[in-house]
Amino acid sequence: MGFQLSKKVSNAIYGYGAAVVIIGALMKITHFSPTWAPWLANTMLTIGLVLEALIFAYSAIDPSLAKEDYEWEKVYPQLKSGGKSSTSKGEKTPHSLMSQNIEEMFKKYKLDEGVVKGLSESIKDFETSAKSGAESAGELAKINKEFADNANELTKQMAALSSNLETLNNVYGGVLSAMNRK
Repeated sequence: MGFQLSKKVSNAIYGYGAAVVIIGALMKITHFSPTWAPWLANTMLTIGLVLEALIFAYSAIDPSLAKEDYEWEKVYPQLKSGGKSSTSKGEKTPHSLMSQNIEEMFKKYKLDEGVVKGLSESIKDFETSAKSGAESAGELAKINKEFADNANELTKQMAALSSNLETLNNVYGGVLSAMNRK
């Protein structure tokens, strides 16, 4: 087709069309219709949907959307060689570059097999410690619950003792009164 818009104009049309659809849909969903234009929500939604349909139809035949914008061969050189792991020009594959970078990092930070094993053992020790800590926390929670239960029982017994002492004091007071009358 001979008719083609610039990418900037196409993007603006897509954006404005979507905005009209969204506002129209929002007005329909919220049942918003101004008193001066009760037809506005229906009209905006209809115009927006028709506009979006035209935009999608245009994008289906837009040649600027069909061309590749990315040069994947620069990121994945094996695409140039038909999927082979190495290229004919001696270029390094992403896999070999990654391996080389990891080796350089290990050398730079002086990471050897002993350091990696030590780190692995530290992680395992941390896991064991965390598990035993969780068990200890469970036991501590159990002890705390027993203590709280005992404290509640002690409070009840202290209340009963207080009541008994009050009764005993009343009896004792009565005995003393009787003795003083004689």
